[in-house]
Amino acid sequence: MRSLAQLHKQDEEWERFVETFVTKVHRGRWAKAEDCWERTVVEFLNTSEMEGRSPWLATDLAQRDAQAILWAAAKWGSCTRCH
Repeated sequence: MRSLAQLHKQDEEWERFVETFVTKVHRGRWAKAEDCWERTVVEFLNTSEMEGRSPWLATDLAQRDAQAILWAAAKWGSCTRCH
């Protein structure tokens, strides 16, 4: 699983997401944002949809799913994991 710091460097889309998720939603608390990110990705990894997939593909899909869910919440300034 990639950390938020790694994803921040990946491309513009991830950069916008990470900056919003860390600064707006978690008020600059990287550790708290990272914890919420990791728990959300793990939740997606543990779904039946990921069974039988290669670890690389499952992780990539889980990160994309987590980004989609958390991005929607981040636009409203809240974290689904924290509240």
